[in-house]
Amino acid sequence: MKKDLTPTGRRYDRVSISRIKKTMNDVSFLSDDLVFMPMSAHLNPTEKAPRSIDGFAALIMLSGEATVQINTKNYTIKPNTILFFSPDSVIRTERATSSAAGYFLAYSKSFINRVQVGLSTALPVFMHYRRSPMLKVNEEDVHEILGVFRLMKMLLQSDKTLYRNEIAESLFKTAFYIISEVSNREKEQLPKQGRCEVIFDEFMNLLEQHCRRERNVSFYAEQLNITPKYFSSAIKQVSGKTAARWIDDAVIMEAKTMLKFSEMSIQEIAYHLNFSTQSFFGKYFKQHTGVSPSRYKHK
Repeated sequence: MKKDLTPTGRRYDRVSISRIKKTMNDVSFLSDDLVFMPMSAHLNPTEKAPRSIDGFAALIMLSGEATVQINTKNYTIKPNTILFFSPDSVIRTERATSSAAGYFLAYSKSFINRVQVGLSTALPVFMHYRRSPMLKVNEEDVHEILGVFRLMKMLLQSDKTLYRNEIAESLFKTAFYIISEVSNREKEQLPKQGRCEVIFDEFMNLLEQHCRRERNVSFYAEQLNITPKYFSSAIKQVSGKTAARWIDDAVIMEAKTMLKFSEMSIQEIAYHLNFSTQSFFGKYFKQHTGVSPSRYKHK
């Protein structure tokens, strides 16, 4: 367990998913990539000291109330609330009622890349989290999400191993789709956006439409009638990632999806993604993933 310092100089523990599955009770897990478990005020790993999880995480609050500090800012969570944590979040529970209970999920960066959640599905969740890590859901939403988790738990404890990873990944995508739809539903209730946030949202919409054909930052800036310099600055300010990185990530996501789930040849995929040659596509793909398109397709 690695020790780090918060911006205020306070020590915190960086906890791996592997450690969570070994030290917590009633944990269901898929290798070191995914863990989920019930949590209560009596079983809270962030109560005594700040911690950071080496992966993405979410807490679905079912009963009671708690105040959780994320990167020095406090959030009070009540039943039917989902609280999201990114890999760089430093988390501490400030207080919790005796009846506080929920369900905790954590997954690695490599897992979310492997699952291949589509851009249009992931964007509502990311954009909601960017404005607020809390998402209000209703009882039916919670019932559906927990139903998926219970099915996944039953699978992981069964003797069926041949397609265990594939089934678990599909069930995770199911829960993610539900959360994405809720994020879309709650979009109108979010605080009013500033200029840079509006630019980012419009960029995300353009990226979903054009990422298969356009990889140039200038193209997207032109569509928004702003200079590439201002465009790039706004995107970095809002998301912490450059516009070029967002474009590359979207292209790679599309490429991975087509390599795994379409009948297209690598040459056809290269053409579909507007690469001049299959060789250029291969170099681009390997540069961003570390493997060739053919190896990724057949692994």
